[in-house]
Amino acid sequence: MKILLTGGSGFVGRNVKEYLTDRGYEVYAPSSRELDCMDEAMVTECLQKKHYDLVLNFAVYSDNSGQTKDGTRILEANLRIFTNFYRNSDLFGRMIYTGSGAEYDKRTPIVSVTEEELERHMLPADQYGLAKYTATQMIERSENIYNLRLFGIFGKYEYWKSKYISNLCCKSLKGLPLSLRQNCYFDYLWIDDFCRLVEMFMHLEKPRYHVYNAVSGNRVSLYELAKLVNEVAGVNREIIVCKEGLANEYTANNDRIRRELPEWTLTDLRDAVQELYGWYREHVQEIDLYSLIYN
Repeated sequence: MKILLTGGSGFVGRNVKEYLTDRGYEVYAPSSRELDCMDEAMVTECLQKKHYDLVLNFAVYSDNSGQTKDGTRILEANLRIFTNFYRNSDLFGRMIYTGSGAEYDKRTPIVSVTEEELERHMLPADQYGLAKYTATQMIERSENIYNLRLFGIFGKYEYWKSKYISNLCCKSLKGLPLSLRQNCYFDYLWIDDFCRLVEMFMHLEKPRYHVYNAVSGNRVSLYELAKLVNEVAGVNREIIVCKEGLANEYTANNDRIRRELPEWTLTDLRDAVQELYGWYREHVQEIDLYSLIYN
């Protein structure tokens, strides 16, 4: 299987590339200089040179992960990244794209939503959510493109300065209190479970749908996660909640993907957090205390 992976230096792409390569797959993951996904001519030329069996389109244009990006271009840039491949769908076998729970519009609670509920929600107000929503409308009308829609996902290589679970692990290792702006319920998926899901979906002969919520299907509060990090670390750091009450929930239903891939299993949340904590402990010298305090 010939695989093209975009976004290979990002959190999701880097983990999936590493997972597939370790399992013997041939993965071509060009850098953004080698393949600018916003450049239509470059994308077309790349796809014409070699007919890839699978495109894993994980490239994303975002200003919330320490990247120096122009926030006013998020809508345009992400639509170009998607559309440049969409227009060339006859040049590859299948494409897997990562959507976002932001498609449902995060101004209101998103509670155990199904894929069918998307049209009952308001259009996203933010550029990123609107870009992902628009891509999904196109995917639904495609023949060979599929959206594995992510909500909360965590694991090694993510931007620990702001990504919640990694941030908690780093603060614990540096002896800082564990803080959160406001408690709320999330659905978090361990990155290793997502990597396995991608591999299984790659070999699914004929998917019944074009959009799947790639989630654990389990709701957990941010406060519970802070307590879990304390348990895993074997310490009792102070947990600071800056604002009382609950923020909007952000959870989804995964029945559709469960029916499609009943053999897909999930890692126990405690085991996943423990593994992540251990990984950061091995890389503790790379954690900048100043960034944890003032980011």
